[in-house]
Amino acid sequence: MKVSLRNVGVGRGPWDADTADAAIGRIADAVELDIRNRLDDLDVREVVGWAAGGMAHWTDLQFRARTAVPKSLARAREAQAHSENAAASGLILELAARQPADGRRLDPSWRDFEALAILAHELWRWRTVADRVAAQLVTVTGARLTKRGTFDVQVSDRRPFRMSQFEDAYVRRMVDDGPLRGAGDIAVLQALVRSLKSGSEIPAELAAIDAALKADRAHGLVDLIAAQEFLIEVSGAEDGSVAGYRFSSRESLENAVRANMDQLMPAARPDGVVEACRHLIWTQDLLQASPLQMLEYRESVGRLYSRPILELSDGSLFVPRNAPGLARVVLLQRVFEGTWPERVPVHDATLSGALELRRQRVRPIAGFEADLRSTLASTGLPFVVGVLQSVAGTPSDAIGVPVHAEIDAVVIAVHSRTIWVLEAKDLAVPFAPRRIRSELYKYRRTGGHVDKLRAKVEDIAADPAQVAARLGTADQARTFAVRGLFVTREPTPAAFTDDRTHDFVTLDQLPKLLRSRTDPNVATTDVADPCKTAKSGSV
Repeated sequence: MKVSLRNVGVGRGPWDADTADAAIGRIADAVELDIRNRLDDLDVREVVGWAAGGMAHWTDLQFRARTAVPKSLARAREAQAHSENAAASGLILELAARQPADGRRLDPSWRDFEALAILAHELWRWRTVADRVAAQLVTVTGARLTKRGTFDVQVSDRRPFRMSQFEDAYVRRMVDDGPLRGAGDIAVLQALVRSLKSGSEIPAELAAIDAALKADRAHGLVDLIAAQEFLIEVSGAEDGSVAGYRFSSRESLENAVRANMDQLMPAARPDGVVEACRHLIWTQDLLQASPLQMLEYRESVGRLYSRPILELSDGSLFVPRNAPGLARVVLLQRVFEGTWPERVPVHDATLSGALELRRQRVRPIAGFEADLRSTLASTGLPFVVGVLQSVAGTPSDAIGVPVHAEIDAVVIAVHSRTIWVLEAKDLAVPFAPRRIRSELYKYRRTGGHVDKLRAKVEDIAADPAQVAARLGTADQARTFAVRGLFVTREPTPAAFTDDRTHDFVTLDQLPKLLRSRTDPNVATTDVADPCKTAKSGSV
């Protein structure tokens, strides 16, 4: 490791204060270089099989922990640990797939595997930290190389954002999984399943995407899902004793698809399924041209959960167990929201257009606003939704005061003497540091979400008694306080800043907050210790 640190130009440390932030990226580079040097001496095919087996094993354990009954925070933390183990295995899998497979290398020993596993965890940790440092989400207060060749690194939140709280909220969210996107998505999924099983017409909501795939890629949506199902089965979905399946060539894969068409979905076409498989190959060209896949998500040109067939340098193909199943989950999630599991190439213009139309239909959060309305109705509190902007400064018919911008909802918590002004934001949980920073900016910038909600609160606060009266609640003593509240489906980074202007709540917790009898002048979000220490450790 000392040699690798010297080769990346960072020295041996230790690093603290100003030098630690600058060094963390180079530390990650040194760990990656050390892994690559070790892989140079080993049989790539053996390493690929071992890494794929580890990734599948940890993914199995993660699933069991997440679905265990009863659910608990301990189980959620266990699932998160398994997820990180799977990610470390995935890094070795990806690095090994990039190596030449010339057959002249040594068979790896268990000592080699142990060293690779430890280094993979180091790489995952410090590359993730480096990305967060670059996005100004955290700061490194100290780092040092240990005698065993790993690192001790101290990571603290960069205030006012509390990254540690945001991560903790995500893990806690895993306990209840949160609500689904809505009844509309469930109905589309059920219709799609019927199409797959019976060969009936594909759901109208997805017909444009299906047609676009056929136009741009010569396969339809059913063909793509059938290809994924074939890969799930052939890679050993239910067999924990296997790491995956290897095809000697593309021709071998295509022949296997055609030979098993009678077992595939009725509406799938042989040529379409073969073509879909071609688009599911993470080719050597894409592998060599791409950085390591950390938390890039759909901005990537290719990743294992969009292309679960790994092409090795000798032309053989390897399908890791569990990868096709996870790819199918990601595909359905993305299609329902009008996006794609990876960056759509420029030449797939028809697909891009169809996805954009889908996105326009499901955004801006029409379904979430319907869920918000039904949730408010369940509380029994006086409320109104969709308050339109006033015309020429005249009072709103809905709430009796002029409003300068549309308000998603106004609700009166009589018991706590509070009028809540609600802003609905249906956002996916961002993981990539750049996306977290982007979400923070959208809220905190001048004229952003926080300022806009503040202006809406000021409109209501101009005459809260009038608003209360219009909603059927008398306020002769004029004691109602007016507060802003962001309602999101999932935890959002902006909820974890020290200088919050408004409260935040997830939709499933909204009734509890509205019924709370706490003093409206007391913040509802707990503030935890902002510092945490990340230390290296074995698998």
